[in-house]
Amino acid sequence: MEDNEKADFENLETAPIQQNDSLTVDQQPFVTSETEWAALKALLDKRYTEIATLLRHNKTKDESIQRLSAEVQKYREGFAFSALKPFINALISFREDCRKSVRDAKQFALDEEKAKKYIEYLVSDFEDLLSNIGLERNDNSISINGKPLSGELQQNAMSGNPLGGDQVNNDSLESLTSIENINNISELVQYLNKSESAIRNAIQDKSLIDKTIQEYIVLTARTDAEHYLALAAPVSRQLYSLYDYISKKSQDVDTSSADEYVNIYNTLLDEIINKIEVILTNAGMIIESLDDVFDTQKHKLLKTIPTNDEKLDRTIANKYSDCYSYDGKIIYQSKVDVYKFQ
Repeated sequence: MEDNEKADFENLETAPIQQNDSLTVDQQPFVTSETEWAALKALLDKRYTEIATLLRHNKTKDESIQRLSAEVQKYREGFAFSALKPFINALISFREDCRKSVRDAKQFALDEEKAKKYIEYLVSDFEDLLSNIGLERNDNSISINGKPLSGELQQNAMSGNPLGGDQVNNDSLESLTSIENINNISELVQYLNKSESAIRNAIQDKSLIDKTIQEYIVLTARTDAEHYLALAAPVSRQLYSLYDYISKKSQDVDTSSADEYVNIYNTLLDEIINKIEVILTNAGMIIESLDDVFDTQKHKLLKTIPTNDEKLDRTIANKYSDCYSYDGKIIYQSKVDVYKFQ
């Protein structure tokens, strides 16, 4: 507090208070001189500035809390699925393509040379799948979009103890006199001085809270990165394991007789379908083979087939794909034809 301001406050505290003799002590109004009022106004202006600063801190704190809430909300809204989505979508597409190839192989005659060529296509198509996800492998190291997935994840803790050390002193808050109990300017000045201390403590408290929130935001970002790696790494290893399996089968074809190509191709398709199902299931996917009544949530209608049998109305006539869901949400609908009674 400036020396001039202190002198004014001392004058305020020692100045006699003019009272109206016709009123009781509790009813006496504040009577101040122009000098006293100027000093009091300066003090109030200063308190206003402190309160305005506190409000700005509150606004910053609220914004920080909203950002932190948004980070936490990601986990509630399926952070795991968002991290695995590129893998899941690619694997579903590849599995359903293989299932279509199985149906086509049964429906259309497949000669040995075509079978050998289709096995080679499986290898190149799977390489495209890995590339589209962003996966690369160098020796035993796997990276996604240039970031390595191998290696141990480091645990990150918040630096320091934001709430440690000197604790905020709330005595000034607790010792504030009730505004209704102030009877004169001296008590008002004392009240305002204590309120300044309370405001400063509150601002300090908000600053500590803001610091804590910012550190939690940083920690959340690190946790996101580690969580992503923890999810992506095992799926990536399984994908390369499957790729190596397909590649080996493709190389084995060169040492097989031509009359075995079709059988090798069909067997390889079945194995890929089953292995991808295991990978997806381990990642949390639910795969359903639906062939009953048409369900708008789980089925995607391709076409309707007229029928005279009323019992067949809205039942599945042909099914072309499975239904895939994650955490109760449909990710990929089963493609079907449906009977329609006429």
